[in-house]
Amino acid sequence: MSTHFAPTRAGRIGALAACLALPAAMLAGCAAHVEREPRPVIFVSFDQERTRAAFARFEADAESLHVTQRYGVKLEFVGVDLTDPPALSSAIARALQRHPAALVAPSGAALVEAMRQTKTTPIIFATHQDPVDLQVVPSLVQRRSNIAGISFSLPVETKMLEVLLQAAPGARRIGFMVDEDMAGEASIAEFLARSARQFGIQWTMVRLGAVDRLQRDLRDAGAVDAWFVTKAAVVDEHAREFVAAIAATRRPAIYPSRAQVDLGAPLSYEAVFDDPLGALARQLDRVLSGVAPDSIPIERPKRFVLAVNPAAARALGMRVPAELLARADVVL
Repeated sequence: MSTHFAPTRAGRIGALAACLALPAAMLAGCAAHVEREPRPVIFVSFDQERTRAAFARFEADAESLHVTQRYGVKLEFVGVDLTDPPALSSAIARALQRHPAALVAPSGAALVEAMRQTKTTPIIFATHQDPVDLQVVPSLVQRRSNIAGISFSLPVETKMLEVLLQAAPGARRIGFMVDEDMAGEASIAEFLARSARQFGIQWTMVRLGAVDRLQRDLRDAGAVDAWFVTKAAVVDEHAREFVAAIAATRRPAIYPSRAQVDLGAPLSYEAVFDDPLGALARQLDRVLSGVAPDSIPIERPKRFVLAVNPAAARALGMRVPAELLARADVVL
């Protein structure tokens, strides 16, 4: 793949001077090349403050790699409601009409729609869902030629359950709280069935949607001994309100992120992806340099963090054994 530099004003003047030395037949083409607009790299995500902040960090990481200068591209943010399929489809269609150098799809919904619309434009994705469960790749090493990216998904559910049962050994009726868009994933069904056999758990599925449904969802779950919270949009976007609502039930709980423990949750266990936006920028850099997207390994988390808030745990009647505290990476 050839490399194009985004010309500065001084660079354009110098290049135009060089053009004047060429035969007349070549002059128009040379001038057009000098004045060529940079191709966009379009980042499609929710039009929210936190996603715009994520784009700004991605942009800074890409700039540190000199992506725009080396490849003659311009990074752009497109905000859209990812839960509105027609709006998402239109946004991606408009983006593709501009012949972007790449699309960045930091969600499963954006990835699936981008894949539906193009088999040639490179797509750099990030998703909390397993790409195999999302049915966008046959396996982590087999995928379509225009797809590269990162996945936050690494199975930790069994370890989360073991930690929860250490702190609440009598829990057997457990509310499994999952994003409503992920409730049907095969890996979730397999985990619930296996753990029911292994630990004698009676699971109650709680599909999490809008935050204003939370109190109703908790009531509909009925009598449970504990809560098992998985990654969900409502948990991330309304973390303080969510943690307070679960605490008000006076039932033990385990969460998917240390961020919720900071807000008063008792326990969390997570697979941590360090610097995901930097990883996206590095993937983009490699694709723009000419590396085939399907030859770039899908990156995944490389470390695990157990966080404990002993005071919050005790308030919910949880027993935090000394061996659990000794294993914890973070104790508040």
